[in-house]
Amino acid sequence: MRVLPLTALALSLAASAAHASSPDAWEEFRADVEKSCVASLPEALGTPTVFVEPTGTESFGIAAIEGLSPESKSQVTYVCVYDKQKKTVQVTPAIAAEFLHVVRESEREAAAAERAATGDNKTVDETGQE
Repeated sequence: MRVLPLTALALSLAASAAHASSPDAWEEFRADVEKSCVASLPEALGTPTVFVEPTGTESFGIAAIEGLSPESKSQVTYVCVYDKQKKTVQVTPAIAAEFLHVVRESEREAAAAERAATGDNKTVDETGQE
């Protein structure tokens, strides 16, 4: 019996799961995860940014929702886990922005452009931490 390294096994399982559904089905899945997760938040966030992991895990969809909390008047992020079979969600308590930040597309593009311009592929935050 051949034993695959854990990373190879994980990649092969992810690849087979990703090919199991059509692009339209994945788009519908992502829309359902986003809608369900945003509806389950304990507060309405100002200018929310929603990131849905494109295919999730075998059993769960995962989303991160960041926005301005009217209660704390600060940026917070909620992490949402969507049960694919039951179509139910669970949401974490609010996580303060200094602990978790959802990267907006414009931020990702700016960082990629900076890395391309400098040839530096390191990931460093504002405090200089990698």
